[in-house]
Amino acid sequence: MEEEKVIVYDPVYCSGCMRCMTACSTYNNGATSLSKSRLQIVRHEGHAISPLTEEDDLIFDVLTCQQCNQPACVYFCPTLSIKKNNETGCVTINHDTCVGCRMCMVSCPFGAISYDGDRRALIKCELCGGDPQCVRFCPTGALKFLPKKEAHLPKRNHLARNLIQSRTRAIRDAATREGEHAGS
Repeated sequence: MEEEKVIVYDPVYCSGCMRCMTACSTYNNGATSLSKSRLQIVRHEGHAISPLTEEDDLIFDVLTCQQCNQPACVYFCPTLSIKKNNETGCVTINHDTCVGCRMCMVSCPFGAISYDGDRRALIKCELCGGDPQCVRFCPTGALKFLPKKEAHLPKRNHLARNLIQSRTRAIRDAATREGEHAGS
């Protein structure tokens, strides 16, 4: 039995270059069309999550299928065209039986399923058969293909780095204040 793996995104490393989307759409469509990529990089202005007085940074986020343990799309599909592979954990659409009703789109809490009007078909990330091209072509390492049980580690490491930095800063600030008081 194969180990379930998922695509893990670390926004700290994302430059917003869109190579992942280019690789995805080219692999899955035979041509580059960012709107038909199975994952979408979303750009946020920094002030959306920080005070307006701070310098704005660009923040990128990713929308893609989370290969859920209990996918809502599977339960809402009236033709049973969406299945979760019990070995790989990948959720796939059978385009031969899909009628394009878009119930899966409505039910996905992540907005990870879209409709390709040219093909008249629903599309979502199906992990490129176990070799996700978005991960393969990500130049910064912002995307990783990890066993599901390790998917939380990049986020935990990032939080630990932030905690260490803030504690180090607090210790330095306290030492500076003490030095100022000693010199008075």
